[in-house]
Amino acid sequence: MLSKITLVLLLIMVSPVFGNQHNKIDTLGVSKLGQFVALEEYGYKPNTHSYFVTIRILNVWTKKYVGSTVEVEEPAHQPVSLEQAREKAKKMASENLKKFNILG
Repeated sequence: MLSKITLVLLLIMVSPVFGNQHNKIDTLGVSKLGQFVALEEYGYKPNTHSYFVTIRILNVWTKKYVGSTVEVEEPAHQPVSLEQAREKAKKMASENLKKFNILG
């Protein structure tokens, strides 16, 4: 009985280690008047073992997202780094950033 309790306690303590998604949010740039802000969320998804990047543009005045959302997901087991995935997403979003006059 003591070993079962010990096993359960051990599993409870170790469970937060598995399945945690690690991500950060950065600002890519702001329009001249400050109306539009480009937000980049990026990180690692352990359940798919991949890096992800999402770029969206927020209209600060209306508090709504505008334009198209750019999403990139690259397998982490290939020789693709998170920085390469971020650069790919920025290239894909470049036209949208120009459309809203966002300076980086």
